[in-house]
Amino acid sequence: MPERRGLRPLDLVGHPVTVALVVAFGLGAVVIALTGGDPLAAFGEMLTGGFTGSGLRNTLSRMIPIVGMALAFSLAFRSGVLNLGGEGQMLMGALFGTMTAIVLPGPGPVVIVAALLVGAAVGALWALLPALGQTKFQVPLLITSLLLNYVARATTSYLVRYPFGEPGAAFASTVAVPESNRIPDFPFLGGGISISLFFVFGLVALLAVVYRRSVFGYETAMLGFSGPFARYGGVDVERKTLLVMASAGAIGGLVGSHLVLGETYRYIDADMIAQTGFAWTGLMVSLLAANRPVAILLAGFFFAGLQIGGFAMERATKVSWQLAEMIQALVIVAVVSRLGLTWRRRRKLGEEVGPPQPEMETAHVGEV
Repeated sequence: MPERRGLRPLDLVGHPVTVALVVAFGLGAVVIALTGGDPLAAFGEMLTGGFTGSGLRNTLSRMIPIVGMALAFSLAFRSGVLNLGGEGQMLMGALFGTMTAIVLPGPGPVVIVAALLVGAAVGALWALLPALGQTKFQVPLLITSLLLNYVARATTSYLVRYPFGEPGAAFASTVAVPESNRIPDFPFLGGGISISLFFVFGLVALLAVVYRRSVFGYETAMLGFSGPFARYGGVDVERKTLLVMASAGAIGGLVGSHLVLGETYRYIDADMIAQTGFAWTGLMVSLLAANRPVAILLAGFFFAGLQIGGFAMERATKVSWQLAEMIQALVIVAVVSRLGLTWRRRRKLGEEVGPPQPEMETAHVGEV
């Protein structure tokens, strides 16, 4: 097996992510200039507002759901499972995790753990619905997982308005989670950050090891490379699909539970619908990081900083915070376009010189 060469500093110059960042910020600068703004001042406020002082604290807090959802998507995507149901899995887990924290008696730490487990279980069960549809009835998981997001929205909206809603509230929400049952913060830069941040770090480390060193990581990578090849190699494709979807849904449910128990302290319907943007940002982060856990952590931190910095930029320069959203989208488009062109070139070369050697393929299985 040939030795895998590490990334050298000069390799970063032509790396797809580097090119994508240059293109995205370049086009962003053009947009700012055309609207009469100062690109350097705007980007300066974005970077300082998102990565220094209290902005850094807010970025780390915002990074928690983004990285969590990106890890959930990475589990599915690296296995060749096109799960687009992260939004619904997050919402269902959030609501039932919240209700557990509200109604379950007992010591605060015990209730918090129980609520998180319920949120993870409900998220996993919700994710299993499209997985069972594909494995048992050949209904495309891509379609059903996406459509179930709308079912989850409608279901949670109904439940939080009627059986689970706070009587007489001005907006659709549950009652507040008791203070003893809230995920605690730790002090940082004059404020607080949820201890869920440590869970995210731990999950990144766990998945990095699982992807690289376990049978599960090898089999899911093989499944993502080629379903028929994995089946020929002895992998139970249907069972592995169910396991991957349940795991991804569980992480989504945990993220949803964190958003209530660690941030808003009650399930507010309109607020949670807005929070579903974390799911789609997580999807973009997973794509940008090529489903690698450590890269997801870095990309999630960067995207969270762009979002927080965008608000600071708008306050200081009157340039809309939505420019940060545009830059994120441009980064993804540029990366996907570059990788698509590279794949086409390699495919053409492969057709001319023959398929790659097996050991060159396996050298990259489980890479993080």
